[in-house]
Amino acid sequence: MSAIAKFEGDWREAKALIEKEIDRIWLNEPEEIQKIRWGVIDSGAGSGEQSFSVLVHLEAYLMLVGADVMYRFLKISQYEDMELSTLNRISREFLTGTFNVFEFMTDLGITNMHEVGQMYSDALDTLSTKEEYVQLTGAMMTYVIRMHRWIHYIFPWNLGVAFPHRKKAEVLSFARVAANA
Repeated sequence: MSAIAKFEGDWREAKALIEKEIDRIWLNEPEEIQKIRWGVIDSGAGSGEQSFSVLVHLEAYLMLVGADVMYRFLKISQYEDMELSTLNRISREFLTGTFNVFEFMTDLGITNMHEVGQMYSDALDTLSTKEEYVQLTGAMMTYVIRMHRWIHYIFPWNLGVAFPHRKKAEVLSFARVAANA
């Protein structure tokens, strides 16, 4: 993965660019999702010449980052004793620090997620208030959640029938048959 240039704009510019991405993907399936759906992933992600594992990872990571991690950031930003500098540090550590989730999602085929995520992370330096943090992080969370909705929509849920829940009696029956074989 090539390095992403540092975003030099302020948080308002970053928020506007993120909102432009939200508008781009809101109603029409993005081209990068179409490519993932058809198994055309430029990074070569996937295993055994299939892209099912890519869909599994994107389903999990997009849901976790958007609806869980970023939502929690917004929630803790409301604590009176939570300082903006601490919010920024926590946000970076969870999203781009030891493991850059945005870079990973780009590797999985969401081609500009690393760039948008890095822009978000860099724009944190330009915030002056927690209210600004809420606006910027809220936009980023919306973008990630919307991307999740597209992956969720194209995920091959029909494959689940191959992995039914088993009743205890059925498993014990299999065990008896196997023991007598």
